[in-house]
Amino acid sequence: MKKVIMISMTSLASLFLIVSCSDSGGSSSGGTAPTVVEEPESVKTQDLVAPEGFSFNPIEEQRLIVDLSGSLPARAHLSVYSNFSEKDEGEYRVDYGSKIIDVPLTNGAVDIKFAIADSLNESVVEIWLYDGSNPQQKKFVVDGTQWEWY
Repeated sequence: MKKVIMISMTSLASLFLIVSCSDSGGSSSGGTAPTVVEEPESVKTQDLVAPEGFSFNPIEEQRLIVDLSGSLPARAHLSVYSNFSEKDEGEYRVDYGSKIIDVPLTNGAVDIKFAIADSLNESVVEIWLYDGSNPQQKKFVVDGTQWEWY
């Protein structure tokens, strides 16, 4: 008796699987074929070509010429900053942690070349005097030309 019940249950389970997997009463269109997605052809590094004149070096050389010898005392100091915000018209709040260079001016003048990130758009230059006054500030655009402050 147990054997008959076991065979009946197995037959019933098989019948259930067959019925549930068939296309009974579904659409008569016969189903749709799966969409074939074409894989893009992989590109190898050796196949990449950079345009002529392109540089992978993210650092550019910047030149700064300052000559304020007629309006500055003999001792002054110059700093260049990459991060700043504008306070008022012509005044800037610099992030002292973003200092790029820091050099003394000799008789109010300096001509210096330094490295700057090519992702930088603008920079602020400050000239500090040793009398405790606020620094003179000037904003420069990073566009590949030398900066001049006369």
